[in-house]
Amino acid sequence: MALNVISLNDIIRSAKLEEDIKRLLFSFSSLKSQDSTGADDVEYFLHTKAIQFEKLDLARTYLVMSTFKSKPILVGYFSISNKPLTIPNKQFSKFSTTLKKRLTGVGHKTEQSTFIIKGYLLGQLGKNYSEESLKANCCSGSDLLALAYQKITLAHKIVGGRILYLECENVPKVINFYKSNGFSQIEEFETENGYCMMVKSLKDIL
Repeated sequence: MALNVISLNDIIRSAKLEEDIKRLLFSFSSLKSQDSTGADDVEYFLHTKAIQFEKLDLARTYLVMSTFKSKPILVGYFSISNKPLTIPNKQFSKFSTTLKKRLTGVGHKTEQSTFIIKGYLLGQLGKNYSEESLKANCCSGSDLLALAYQKITLAHKIVGGRILYLECENVPKVINFYKSNGFSQIEEFETENGYCMMVKSLKDIL
């Protein structure tokens, strides 16, 4: 089945009733897991924050649609922000010499003693685990990443950038998924939320 990517911003601008938009967003359900709360965050963002983030221009959310029994269904989504990766100098100084050299090749230090790499934040990536979406069985996490790469490639042509990065829980299944899709973990780095940092050079997706 074909996958269609629809901008949430375009839907909002189409003058549809917000109740109808929310009904579509609430058709998304994450996979519940005892050892992970990240899936709950992905669901919570789409249900309660995505529309606000669009209106404030904080991020762009894209809905991935397909059809099942001739009915359009939401099978997944992703959100992207044009946001540089910022690493406080206190943490950067603890990195290994090898890692510092790698990062210095794509970023720079600022006057505020932070290290910055221009790029894009993949803020959210989620497959819909609702009963209807699972029956359609037409979308994987790797499919969603490939669609996100297409949007990031377009953005890169306009404003540039060096990396794509994301934060994820320190859960082996999640980390291994991103590593299998070409991301590297900054092992010495932990975000304010206690998450792991995964990065990928934009050269690898352009």
